[in-house]
Amino acid sequence: MSYLDHFSPDRVARIHIEVLRLLQVERLYRDADTTARRLAEIIGCDHRAISAAVSLSTGGNFSTLLAKIRIQEACRLLRDEKYASHNLEEIGLLCGFSSRQSFYNAFSKIMGGTPRQYRQRHAS
Repeated sequence: MSYLDHFSPDRVARIHIEVLRLLQVERLYRDADTTARRLAEIIGCDHRAISAAVSLSTGGNFSTLLAKIRIQEACRLLRDEKYASHNLEEIGLLCGFSSRQSFYNAFSKIMGGTPRQYRQRHAS
């Protein structure tokens, strides 16, 4: 029996929904120090439960989920004229990435191009 077998669909859904609430509604994605362990402390469960719930719900891992949420926000900011004067590193930091390099790597992996290319394609 694997660790994942210990999770009912209801428990998986509750944990996954709470993870999404913390990341998106409470905007914890903005904090570069956000980890599965930190969210587990807030929720009151084991960090492995976070990983299992995300895996069972999305087919991916917590890091991928967090990166996708951050990239979604980065795309929004890159399209927003209010952020046109912000450089790409600032956009990445606002979205919770710890460095320019981590932002570029995640963005390129998820979006298939660089933040600069994305901004240029969506400039008004």
